[in-house]
Amino acid sequence: MDDGDLARYDRARICIDFGTALSKASICLDPTMPIEVGVKPLPIGGIARAEHPLLVPSVLYVDAGRMYFGPAALEQARRGVESNRDPLISFKTVLGATNVDEALQTKLRPSMDPTGTFRQRDALVLYIAFLDQLIREAIDLAPNVPNIVANAKRRYTSPVWRPGSGADKTYERIFNEAAAISQRLGKLFLDPAGISIAQLKDALDRAAAQPGNGLLETGIFEPHAAAATALAFTSAPTRFVLVFDMGAGTVDMAAFEFDESTEPPALSELKEARQCSALAGDEIDRILVELYMRKRGGEKSREDELKLLRTAILSARDLKRELFTTGKCSLKTGWMATTIRINELMEDQNFRTYLNALRQTVAASLARVLDRAEQVNADFVDIVIAGGGARLPFMVDLIKSAGTLRPSPVQLRIGPLSPANPLYTGVDASLRDIFPQISMSVGGALVEMMPAAAPAR
Repeated sequence: MDDGDLARYDRARICIDFGTALSKASICLDPTMPIEVGVKPLPIGGIARAEHPLLVPSVLYVDAGRMYFGPAALEQARRGVESNRDPLISFKTVLGATNVDEALQTKLRPSMDPTGTFRQRDALVLYIAFLDQLIREAIDLAPNVPNIVANAKRRYTSPVWRPGSGADKTYERIFNEAAAISQRLGKLFLDPAGISIAQLKDALDRAAAQPGNGLLETGIFEPHAAAATALAFTSAPTRFVLVFDMGAGTVDMAAFEFDESTEPPALSELKEARQCSALAGDEIDRILVELYMRKRGGEKSREDELKLLRTAILSARDLKRELFTTGKCSLKTGWMATTIRINELMEDQNFRTYLNALRQTVAASLARVLDRAEQVNADFVDIVIAGGGARLPFMVDLIKSAGTLRPSPVQLRIGPLSPANPLYTGVDASLRDIFPQISMSVGGALVEMMPAAAPAR
């Protein structure tokens, strides 16, 4: 590849979305290209042998002197219930920590790492190295994507707003060390048999002494990324958009005003509408697990009770998906199968309390957006639902209900974030359903198309 080829793709960007439950990655080859050509979600899930080709479980698991990554880690964790072991999940708890450096230095709990080898920082470095290998393999196998863009600048989505556009030095060091480890261990990360702790520790030590180039450009505020996606993929952009991003760990709300008089269009955040809440998918999982445990009944011993609880927690996301898809879900432990029906969850007092609290949270952000929309006589506010919770069947009605708490002549248009461009959906029809989950990685790669304007007031 000559210098001309390198220069041709100097505007390419890869964005990684570290989901609490699932990670995603997308590439923008060039923001001046037609979007159906220039923007591509990367099939890192397919490379990792995950359930969905675009989604990778955000999981690490340590066992028998080895560390496992992604789907292999999840499988090992399910087998490890009997040994009172836990997987490492929820990388976002580190990304969103108030004191990031302190959180990164924390040792993994003995139930996650009985060897006492790894800190949270080590786990994040290794997980990014794992993702780097998935990204490189996906690009290598992708048609119409030149291999050179595997070395495009990287971005990551963050649940926390970090002022400025420069890369945070802490994450820059982490990405640089991950790059050195990815290069050193290569396709060992793609082996479902995992990698030995000795190899990983050696690679971590060498990377700390001689880091590579992680190509990190910046972190992207998640709702900003989702808003960029909403603007890029709609055929009729609205002046105001409220992003409701429901992931596993957090619900993030942020509102933006589009200025179409600039080229490219500008995004201004209505900062008074910004919120981050723990009323997310994991909270629904917790309520569902509690309901299951009450209905299932207790075990004879404390040890058996903990094993049952671990099994239920590891199965919670699958149970939730089954429940909201079919109207019921069932989990068999030992000889007993316990079934929960959708009406049992909807009538559960804990779930009703959760829904009311979430409704009030949405209403607080929405009121701020409507105030601004009324000031400029806007006709509509778009509310785009992103993240894994976008397809929960009660979500649209809940947001409509929140809107009734602040009557307004401004109309609300509510729906999951979905590409309206028929050319793009024609590339892969499955993107429509998965789009709310991959939208942050897509938007994070596109953000430079929407320079921030002066804050709207």
